[in-house]
Amino acid sequence: MTPKILSMSAILFASTFSATAQDNDPFAPPTRSQDQGFIYRNTIPQGFETHIIVNNDADRARAERIIEFYEVLATRPSIESVGEYVSDRYIQHSTMLPNGRQPLAMLFKGSVDEYPVAIDVHKVIVVGDSAMAHVNFRNLENDSPDDMGMAAVDMYLFDAEGKITEHWDVLQLVPSHAPNPNGMFVTLFEGK
Repeated sequence: MTPKILSMSAILFASTFSATAQDNDPFAPPTRSQDQGFIYRNTIPQGFETHIIVNNDADRARAERIIEFYEVLATRPSIESVGEYVSDRYIQHSTMLPNGRQPLAMLFKGSVDEYPVAIDVHKVIVVGDSAMAHVNFRNLENDSPDDMGMAAVDMYLFDAEGKITEHWDVLQLVPSHAPNPNGMFVTLFEGK
């Protein structure tokens, strides 16, 4: 039996911020941008360079493989191409998909076949067999040039063969406005 794969919009929902600290405490400071009296337009950076944060050459090679993996998902997702990066024992912790590389390939193939999918990898952190990537997925369900998409932090565990064997994620729709001018993907602090 083939698992049923839902669309991104059927799985994700936008937070409406209906419950804030203000709802429970009239003396709490406003937490919603519209209640604070100012709203900044959220922007998606263009022409950025992916920040790779690693301690050694082996970790850097793994980080570069993660970036390649996202390129495959954005351009030519198939069970075979995903299999180059994902173990056949792939364990999925995301609430979006069942275990296995086939559901992952099918999800992205459905989008790539219909829309100009873009996956921007902003940061990759690798320490040994563990990795995290800060990513912006755009045009998974539309062809709008103004699509802000979804922000994700993907967390990976690699097996002894160097393939992704386990995956967790945290997903958030990218809002058009924010209560600060910093943007969700820009690195402003360059100090060490």
